[in-house]
Amino acid sequence: MAIYVLTHYPTPVFNTPDLTECFGGKDGDTLPLDNQCLMRTVETILFPRSRLEVLEQVANPSILKIRSEEYPYPGDYYVDSRFIENVPGSPRQRVVEPPSIPTMISDLVKLEGTPYIWGGNWPEGIPLLPQLYPSKTRFEKLDVLTQNTWQLKGVDCTGLLYYTSNGYTPRNTSDLVNIGKSVQVQGLSAEEIIEKVEDLDLIVWRGHVICVVSKNEAIESNRMKNGVVITDLFDRLSEIMNERKPVNDWNGSAHPSFVVRRWHPDNI
Repeated sequence: MAIYVLTHYPTPVFNTPDLTECFGGKDGDTLPLDNQCLMRTVETILFPRSRLEVLEQVANPSILKIRSEEYPYPGDYYVDSRFIENVPGSPRQRVVEPPSIPTMISDLVKLEGTPYIWGGNWPEGIPLLPQLYPSKTRFEKLDVLTQNTWQLKGVDCTGLLYYTSNGYTPRNTSDLVNIGKSVQVQGLSAEEIIEKVEDLDLIVWRGHVICVVSKNEAIESNRMKNGVVITDLFDRLSEIMNERKPVNDWNGSAHPSFVVRRWHPDNI
């Protein structure tokens, strides 16, 4: 019989059960960052009241192997049980509806300057993490990147959308390239594409997503630009088109390309 629980807090999901190695390592202050300073053991952060199916308890008694309808991707995933609550019976999955277009645009713009964090989609971070996995050195003495990463304070490109859409948009660009309906942009210039886009349309390819906030501006969380930035839509689109061509549908062609997808229910 399946066992379901609910997340009680914003709950990080990891692709490893060894969270003590993720937070502190052998010297008590180390994070497993790669050569791009990203902690790739983090997959996503689930909203409070998200339903999880518990598959098993691993060797560390606080770690659970789980399955989540809100992160339906192949792989083994783990959470710390101190983030969840047991509820009687079979709890329902939380209701997911996107905010209105004006509300979501306002929320997006407010996040300008938020740092880029791999797997991040809870901008203010999770202060509970350094409490459960304390650093050897006083936490406030660690450098800012380490503090932000330890708390998962920031958003990645899809996490920016996931947070502001209340988890309505998929968490990975592999799904975003097919979300909603296609905006027909193949063969068009940047000026012609801008004439066709609407607020919250996505400029997306496997690996990155940019959100249109008006005919003049776009927003994204970009690792190379240190986080969430608002840019001139024409300039950003022109920059992309120096390397990629616009296509109507994502087909994984060898030539670098991008699609524009319209996904918000109020625009479809």
